[in-house]
Amino acid sequence: MGSRRRLNGVVGGRWWVVGTFATCLVAQDHVGQPVSQYTTGEECLFCHRVKVADTWQQNPHARTIRVDDNGNYSIGAKPDHARSLKKNGYGKYAIQKPGGSGWDEDKFALKCAGCHTTAVDPETHAFGEPALDCYTCHGIADLNHSSNTALMWLSAKHPRDPKLVTSICAQCHLRGGKSKSSGLPYANNFVVGDNLFADFRIDLKEADNPNLNPGDRHVYASVRDVLENGSPTTCVNCHQVHGDSSAKHRRVLTGPICLNCHNAEGPKSVVKKYAVHSPTCEY
Repeated sequence: MGSRRRLNGVVGGRWWVVGTFATCLVAQDHVGQPVSQYTTGEECLFCHRVKVADTWQQNPHARTIRVDDNGNYSIGAKPDHARSLKKNGYGKYAIQKPGGSGWDEDKFALKCAGCHTTAVDPETHAFGEPALDCYTCHGIADLNHSSNTALMWLSAKHPRDPKLVTSICAQCHLRGGKSKSSGLPYANNFVVGDNLFADFRIDLKEADNPNLNPGDRHVYASVRDVLENGSPTTCVNCHQVHGDSSAKHRRVLTGPICLNCHNAEGPKSVVKKYAVHSPTCEY
């Protein structure tokens, strides 16, 4: 982050389109453009040594690519979902084929990189940083943000347009969509402050699909509430990204959306049993 480069393609009056729903808003547009200049997370953590740096290495967002003690790379948090990786040139990994039957040199770049790495080049699909860096969720930082935190996306003082905040989380957590411009299952050079849905197409009717696992259905329903129903509630209202993601939302009142994962009666800490399946991630 900390870039002196002006944001490219910032225009007003963009149209937010989901199905037949549209509303006018002001948003950036970096679709297909070169990756913006940004400062790596290591430099961010030099100042953010307390409450971020001390726990970041254990945060799931920092471990979308895992490295074991022997220097072996893998993708996938759970053993039955994990796939081995190996370096395949600058900013690229080859991913092990199912059953360990060799290596696929292109699949990681064309299916996985957008949500498991940072700053994916729209043309080469090579990434800038393994796992998710600060830039992924906070965007390009104004150099004056140290004296005015309101300049920083997702800070407590930054204005929170629900649609643009939802775009930040949805770029990875709303699985099953496709970029209109690239045809890939991840956003085409999304930068925080952009309108994700100007290019990323998704069928929000999946929020009503009883066969979808509750976790994904919850994401679809939450995004739909913001885009189509004007809800001011976004992911960060309940999920503490730098801390325990679920501690806060267990304290809220029970509502219809809670029943995607929780039982109508009994302790809120008990969730319904379900199996996660993702065609995008091939498990």
